Amino acid sequence: MAVASEVQASGVWLRPRRGLLWNGVLVLIIVPLPIVATLVTLGVPDGTWPFALIGGAISILVFFVGLYLFRTTYVVISSTQITERGFFTRSASTPISAVSSVALAHTFSTSSSETIPQLIVRNDRGERILRMRGIFWTEKTMRAAAAAIGSPLEEPVDAITPRQFFEQYSGSAYWFENRRGLGIAIVAVIGLSCIGVVLGLMRLLGLPVAG
Repeated sequence: MAVASEVQASGVWLRPRRGLLWNGVLVLIIVPLPIVATLVTLGVPDGTWPFALIGGAISILVFFVGLYLFRTTYVVISSTQITERGFFTRSASTPISAVSSVALAHTFSTSSSETIPQLIVRNDRGERILRMRGIFWTEKTMRAAAAAIGSPLEEPVDAITPRQFFEQYSGSAYWFENRRGLGIAIVAVIGLSCIGVVLGLMRLLGLPVAG
């Protein structure tokens, strides 16, 4: 059973959802590895299998890079400061004394009627000190963070939309949020890149490409 927090001499250590790690393992097993294994098998007769093997090695390398980033993501709250290291960011610390408000709100998911919790910690200028989103952190972990900070916790009774969340807690949005076009473009680029890699391997292996 995953533990939401670990109390150590340096403070309360908080880790992301364990389920994210297992989801990554499943994606690796279900998507790239079977494709690579098939291409390697088909490439054995004409000696082009090393190209497919390289593609598999790259997939595994990307997975382990993601695993490293996951394991080095944390939030540490001591009696004097909040330290956060994000998935793609360096460790940064903020004094506890800078905290002005702590709120735990439930926002509707953009793809369903379900809600996800979000913890937002801000200073007296309304700037984000810490934000924990339900897709990465459990509500139990968020409440552990709020308790460790020690400030009064604001909890809206009703769930709100993401737009209402950003309006009510201005300064909480990350640079990539509220940019729907950017999100669509990123997904499209990733999808086209994956297709391009597969088609490239098929051509290297001499396999027919319909079109």
